[in-house]
Amino acid sequence: MKLLKIGISGVRGIVGDTLTPELIMDFASAFGTYLNSKKVLLGRDTRISGPMLHSATTAALLAVGCDVVDLGICPAPILQYMVKSLKAKGAISISAGHNDADWNALTFINQEGTYLNSYQGEEMLDIYHLEKFKKVSTDKLGALTPHANYLDIYFDKLTNFLDSGAIKKATFKVVIDACNGGGAGIVDAFCKHLGCELIPVNNEQTGYFPHDPEPRPRNASEVASITKIMKADVGFLLNSDVSRISIVAEDGETLSEEYTLPLIAGYYLRKKPGAVITNYSTSRMIEDVSQCFGCHVIKAKVGQSDGIQTMIEEDGVMAGEGSGSVSIKEFQPAFDGFLAMGMILEMMAVNSKKISAMVKELPKYHIIKDKIYCPPVKAHSIVNEIKKLYASQEISTIDGIKIEWKDGWIHIRASATEPMIRIISESKSREKAQERLDKAANFVSQLV
Repeated sequence: MKLLKIGISGVRGIVGDTLTPELIMDFASAFGTYLNSKKVLLGRDTRISGPMLHSATTAALLAVGCDVVDLGICPAPILQYMVKSLKAKGAISISAGHNDADWNALTFINQEGTYLNSYQGEEMLDIYHLEKFKKVSTDKLGALTPHANYLDIYFDKLTNFLDSGAIKKATFKVVIDACNGGGAGIVDAFCKHLGCELIPVNNEQTGYFPHDPEPRPRNASEVASITKIMKADVGFLLNSDVSRISIVAEDGETLSEEYTLPLIAGYYLRKKPGAVITNYSTSRMIEDVSQCFGCHVIKAKVGQSDGIQTMIEEDGVMAGEGSGSVSIKEFQPAFDGFLAMGMILEMMAVNSKKISAMVKELPKYHIIKDKIYCPPVKAHSIVNEIKKLYASQEISTIDGIKIEWKDGWIHIRASATEPMIRIISESKSREKAQERLDKAANFVSQLV
């Protein structure tokens, strides 16, 4: 099975198998050519393969005449914020986010600090496939410049956006598991700016992940234990590029990553009502919460690029996904784990409520997620076959297959980041959600 995923926002694969230096240089050359040899920011997470990909990317960008500003180990949302701050034409984030350590990726960012949209991505991919890379002479090669003093710029902006006075007054004790990823060491600056006592977990920039870097309850046992024992106010888990978070309550309860968006929306929409953008795989909690404030929800395809572009086009006030991703347009058009953690802390401080109490106020659903590994070349045809299983139902085919009932829904789609078919089922009844998921999973398994 060839584990390589190419899309409008970038390329990801298994290092040493499908993700090779030659491939990385070709993609970086295509991106530099697309930007017409302008200034590019470069940041990465801590993966062991990071320096190798960083070197290949840097060489290719310099070769096509781009000036490269190297931010070193830098979480994706901070890199995205710094594009405008440093007046760059674009950026490349070297990180595979929630994927295992064997994976890595290049994600391409435009001059607005967002992932490439479909038109930009297609133009860049045309350059890649045609291998029409710009070539420059020695006197026009790009220059490499390190830039280390950017954290204060970003965190000062975040502190000013949040009600940092209320957060500092609350003197929260916070547990954060950075998974030794891109946020390691940087969460210290986050807590310092907000006056929180940090209890760090897996906070070394080693690149050796103690668990898979996906912020979900199955990876939260260590944070849950420490949060409860240390009587901390809240715990957080991050993915390797800090675009997603999940939450642990003060009593040690590990919350599904699905709670991140509706918790923040329930607080933010009260202050600034407007349209909320999410995807077809996200819990109905966000729709119920939005309705409480007279706000409507607009659905986009799964992925940061589609979600953020829809937020911009539809003039939404925020966007997010059930993966633990949140963007607030007024701050920046990017899924930002630091912003999400800051908003949770602000909620707790302003409302004088614990996380467990705020969770009880949310509507109750049961959501079950499964994945079936499948060769990428077969995935989309298999998803198409699933229509037969729901021939009597009204089917949405905007992003995979989605069927909705009064009490719940099921969504089946080919993953854009891994060689698998994802199946997500939600219902007011746990038994019904499981029954629907099992039916779909059995059908898919027979076709793989």
